Amino acid sequence: MLIASWLLITLLAATPILAITSGSFAQHVISLATALMMAMATRGPEAQIASAAQLLKQFLIIFLLPVVWMTLQIFPMSSLANPIWSATSIALNQPSLQGSISVDTGATLQSLFLYLVNVSLLVSTVIITRDRRMAEMILFVLSAVTTLMSVEFLLGRLDLFAGIIPQSGAAKNLFPAAAALAILTNGALVARALERHLHQQNIHNLASPQLWVGVFCGLLGIAVAFAALAALEQHTLVAVTGCGLMVLVFIAAVRRLGFRFWPSALLFLVLAAIASAMVVPHSLSGGFGLVGFVSLPPEAVAPARHLLSDAPTWGNGLGTFRLTSRAYQEFGAALADPPSTAVLMAVEAGRLPSALLAAFAAQFFLVSFRGAVRRGRDSFFAATAAAGVVVVLCESFLDSSLSNPTIQAIVAMMVGVGLAQSVGRTSGANHSAASAHRNTSFILN
Repeated sequence: MLIASWLLITLLAATPILAITSGSFAQHVISLATALMMAMATRGPEAQIASAAQLLKQFLIIFLLPVVWMTLQIFPMSSLANPIWSATSIALNQPSLQGSISVDTGATLQSLFLYLVNVSLLVSTVIITRDRRMAEMILFVLSAVTTLMSVEFLLGRLDLFAGIIPQSGAAKNLFPAAAALAILTNGALVARALERHLHQQNIHNLASPQLWVGVFCGLLGIAVAFAALAALEQHTLVAVTGCGLMVLVFIAAVRRLGFRFWPSALLFLVLAAIASAMVVPHSLSGGFGLVGFVSLPPEAVAPARHLLSDAPTWGNGLGTFRLTSRAYQEFGAALADPPSTAVLMAVEAGRLPSALLAAFAAQFFLVSFRGAVRRGRDSFFAATAAAGVVVVLCESFLDSSLSNPTIQAIVAMMVGVGLAQSVGRTSGANHSAASAHRNTSFILN
């Protein structure tokens, strides 16, 4: 387990470097490290693995459904394929596009492999971070690397680093998500410092060095990340990330007021519905639909808009956006990047899986939210995961940051830490002891 822990920390520490390299290299590094980590983690203590399995079994359907869907897209099923490709296969030099739902079975198979890597990374993180000290270590590293990625972008705006850190193209796509996650992880550090101080015997001692160092480091990281978002001109994402911070504040407030999980969840849903009703109509800058949330010029999203309108119920196959977009671009034009992750999913997987993924995100949120409300001084782990799910879900409509493998790995580790710490290590033991006590009392009576 110790080797797996150091592999996780090493992989996380390498993400700022992977962020400025090619996507294929980052995918290979993440895949290799995850395979080794999974092999080591499953050899850990049986009690730790059993508790992690207990946490993860409620997400079994979530993990399996994308596998089933991508397998269905790969199989030869010409009756379910998009009929448009029978007319455009010659133009794309792909004469067999109409043979299956996916117009490129190789790309969909690769997407399936990368999905399994991310699931394995999440599972490994849950197993490893069941230990609270390791969870704190991962949270510190998460905060450091996401803040460093924001610093990378800010340095890239200087002439001295202009040739080292790319400021355009696919590499730029991950920096908005990195800055948003940096704000949340640094907010978690502030919450951790305050929780640790409040659980001390002398809570009125405001001269505690640990309190001020934790608060200062967290606020400094938040300021750097907000500066990166401002430089990226991601004003909507700034508001979304602010909502993520409000999730942290809301959870802290309901815990101090002594609210239980369901009243807290219902109150949050009411507030979220009111905020959505006020904000969503004003956010549709490009009209209605998924493309309307993207703040890009109309000519930049025109191919994606047409591709989205022609996308069938079953999708065109995971990993095929760049190929299929060729049919909607002028001859010789560069391959277009998806305007947002939500558009990417709707085109490649279809509308129904996109809606199901939103429902699955809601389940991840509710589990993390419940853990944060019920936990004691370690509630900030699960609260950060809940806030991260909200920000990630909203950002998927704004840009394509989440399609980057490095960002996907960071999100998997952040959610994994939150799920691992959503239940205390003694909860299962206490539950078993309580059951044994009830059975003993029944026999004696």
